Amino acid sequence: MSVRKTILVCAVGGLAALLAIGGWWYLKIHQRIGQAELQSTVAARTGGSRAVCVKKDSNAAHWLCAVSIGNTGKCMKAHVRPWGSVDVVDGYLKCQQDPTLAPLVLPAHQHHQHKKKHHRRAAHRRKKHQAA
Repeated sequence: MSVRKTILVCAVGGLAALLAIGGWWYLKIHQRIGQAELQSTVAARTGGSRAVCVKKDSNAAHWLCAVSIGNTGKCMKAHVRPWGSVDVVDGYLKCQQDPTLAPLVLPAHQHHQHKKKHHRRAAHRRKKHQAA
């Protein structure tokens, strides 16, 4: 092989290696979105008044968010694509496992029990008031 071909092959190989390292950094290490921007995006997409999000990996691709919707909190998972778009899906009970988010999300069965207890007390007060 001639010297020119050897230099060309080495240059193309070096360029390919640099592109591979740059792509790996962009996909795996580069932080995709800031916390404040993500929280406002998640709150807007879910119809909530505010969201508190916790990063689940180093490059900010996966987040867990507790979203305030009325008097209740809802758990949502957010996935941020490398180009910055955000996908939001129901996180179900994932927030219960995070000590920061657990107090912000009221499980559905607790919310239901709270409403039942409130209705029983209100009915008792009505009966007591009518009897007097």
